[in-house]
Amino acid sequence: MVIGERGLGKSHLMAALYHAVNDAASTGAWLNSWATTLGDPQIGKIGLRSGMQVIGESLHRQRYKFLWDLLLERHPHGTYIKGKWEGMGAAKTDIPSDKLILELLEHTPTMLLLDEFQTWFDGLTNTKQYPWKNWAFNFIQILSEIAKERPDLLVLVISVRNGGSDAYQQVHRVNPVAIDFKAGGNAERIQQDRRRMLLHRLFDNRLQIAPANIETLVAKHVGEFFRLQDVPSSEQDRKRQEFNESWPYAPHLLRLLEEQVLIATDAQETRDMIRILANLYKSRGEAAPVLTAADFRLDDDASGIGALLDSVSNEHHRTLRSKAQQNIISVTEAVTDHATLAPHLQEIVGSLWLRSIAVGNLAGAEPSTLQVDITRSKAVDDNAFQVELATIVENSFNIHQDGSRLVFREEENPRAKLMACARNDKLFADGSDQAQLAKQIRYVIGGTDEVAKTFRVIALPKSWQTDPWSTLDEAEQPERWDDRLPILVLPEEPDNIDSRLGRWLKDHLQKRRNTIRFLLPRSGSTNAFQDRDLLILARAEMKAQEWSSQGPEYKKLHTEFQGALRDILKKRFDRFAVLQRWNFADPAQCRFSVESLKKQGAQIPEGIEEALTNDLFVPEDFEELVLEAASENSAVGKLLRELQEPRPAGQDCIPWLGETSMKERILRLCARGKIVINLRQMEWLQTNPGEDEDTAWRRLRPKLSYTGRQLDEVFLLEPSAVPATGGTTPAAPTGTAGSANESGGLFGGAAKSPTPPGVSEPTPGGQPVTPTGAGGGIFGGGVATGGNSRIPLHNPSTSPLNLIGKLEGWGIGPATQVAEVSIKVSAATGAQLKELLKKLPDGMTFELNLEKEDK
Repeated sequence: MVIGERGLGKSHLMAALYHAVNDAASTGAWLNSWATTLGDPQIGKIGLRSGMQVIGESLHRQRYKFLWDLLLERHPHGTYIKGKWEGMGAAKTDIPSDKLILELLEHTPTMLLLDEFQTWFDGLTNTKQYPWKNWAFNFIQILSEIAKERPDLLVLVISVRNGGSDAYQQVHRVNPVAIDFKAGGNAERIQQDRRRMLLHRLFDNRLQIAPANIETLVAKHVGEFFRLQDVPSSEQDRKRQEFNESWPYAPHLLRLLEEQVLIATDAQETRDMIRILANLYKSRGEAAPVLTAADFRLDDDASGIGALLDSVSNEHHRTLRSKAQQNIISVTEAVTDHATLAPHLQEIVGSLWLRSIAVGNLAGAEPSTLQVDITRSKAVDDNAFQVELATIVENSFNIHQDGSRLVFREEENPRAKLMACARNDKLFADGSDQAQLAKQIRYVIGGTDEVAKTFRVIALPKSWQTDPWSTLDEAEQPERWDDRLPILVLPEEPDNIDSRLGRWLKDHLQKRRNTIRFLLPRSGSTNAFQDRDLLILARAEMKAQEWSSQGPEYKKLHTEFQGALRDILKKRFDRFAVLQRWNFADPAQCRFSVESLKKQGAQIPEGIEEALTNDLFVPEDFEELVLEAASENSAVGKLLRELQEPRPAGQDCIPWLGETSMKERILRLCARGKIVINLRQMEWLQTNPGEDEDTAWRRLRPKLSYTGRQLDEVFLLEPSAVPATGGTTPAAPTGTAGSANESGGLFGGAAKSPTPPGVSEPTPGGQPVTPTGAGGGIFGGGVATGGNSRIPLHNPSTSPLNLIGKLEGWGIGPATQVAEVSIKVSAATGAQLKELLKKLPDGMTFELNLEKEDK
């Protein structure tokens, strides 16, 4: 009984046996020849049997319905026995009896060779109507018992794939001689025999190659194999012998194909193994001193890939090859100088693909195994290989990390795909990666709402020195800037800060040059938009966000890469520069103050303002400039515009702290009595006699709320140009109530009222003398004498909302007592008057005077 799976050589062995018995003389000569070739005389002494009728058949061809048909047709006495059996009439049995078979064999002893017996037997029908399998089972029992009891008459040889079938069990019960292709001996010896058989079937002249020549060819590869695989010295001689016997193939390649790859498929093992190895040698045998898994080139079917795929019934492996080829393309596109950085690209990917179609936990390969596979006549430098392998893995999207092993899988590796995309410069030729990096810089520095209210953060592009504005959004163009403080983030450190930034301000900014804060990267930093690591992080973050709808893994990767990019950007900037001295004629003579920053990220704008306020802003210079403006009765708007521009004649610039901060400092000078502010001809802002600075500051602070062009109507004056503080005197009525020419009532006429008794009329902005009493007003009743002093206040005609604001400006709250209140309305309709009276508070009395038109 010959036992072995498909392709192990069962049919070849049975064919040799057929010829050995049919032609003993030729077989003996053949054995003697091999005894000489192998140097083993025992081979020539193998005994041969003769004088038997040899009948052989491959049963899988289904040429015979019943097994006895084969025997009766091929045997010289078969026709007689068949007639005798069929002529038995009612005594005829379903199968020939053992007596008939013995009579047949006694006439002519026979050797019966039945190849593919298990395949034939397992395919038989076995029903009540057609019990053919039972009949075959019974007949093989008869034959096996005759072969056991009368070996001189019958030699029965059958081949089966394994010991699990009924056919095997039936023959096995008579204790046959079993020739098991994978058992009955040392596993190493079995492998050795198989390698020898493979090489014999592949090469006619394999034994003619001198062992010394083979050892020289494989020496470097073997040495690296021992080093990288940590082979103990005690094992090295045996392993070296394996390499010599397996040449031109590496033993680890043969083992990979036999024990992993072909088992993972439905290949015919040895039969297909020979086809694969033959094609591999034809393609690569002349180029490589020893053939390894790295010689299976994915781009060349002749390298053995075609034969291997023809043997593979699983479409998954074909798809995996297609994926691997796409990964090679991905690497070549992503790595500009791939021929230098990844010289073994095809070999590494081919080896990894072949090792990835193995079964179970054996799929894939350790990096050291891949390095062995690509080692030929010269050793591969360890560091260079690690760089090359990392380049391939990082730019491929189907290579997965499984523990310490790398493995190709059909599903994409999200991280690898993302990074392969991020490293492919061709995909970002439109500059989208630079735009994304600039976006992240803006967010890191000025992303919070609190910062965005006060500061405008602009990340200048890579071409900031020559073309800073064309690639930016329209909202970031200088003509679109609002009152927020501009922080310009430079992508690189200027070679000469003073001359470079001075020239830049002259060429690219026509106004508000003194408002700019230049944020500088750390010394020695490259241009952010030329820093490949930063760009790859920006690309990965951007693509992960785009692909986040494809799966949760990309959302996690987006968070990871965004965090990594922002952490780097937070620490990138550690200085800022502001203009100190301006020279329009020769920008190279400009000077900038460069201050260090201890804060990072969104705290940088705050850190800049703290440094400007505490270290660079000189209050004395500011006060001097404001006093000069007051001496010229200049408008506040004009002064603020001048502060936003560099000071001429080589003077040191006063840092611009923002409109609000500058107005507060002007008000501080007003609260100290240094200046007076003419508030749009409606009010004079100045200190009261005996009023301290803090009290005046609290009173004056809310008054200068105007912005923009309104500030051109607010003027600065010297205190000597204005009398004592206070408001203008309101007009008071005289004469009899209800007279036609009376003025000062609720709807009083246009005639100017004289000054109330006891009150001297001041000059504009002066402090009138407080009266001790006066006649009744709109709220009726006399004013008691002898109470607290009163301050007459007046405001020209305006809207109710502005009057309410004026009350707050005068310091009149809900509990403040007022008297002599007069509200003047120049003209109104009856409906408006009625609506006004309805809104007057209850519990009070009012006096009404008006002039009615006489129609």
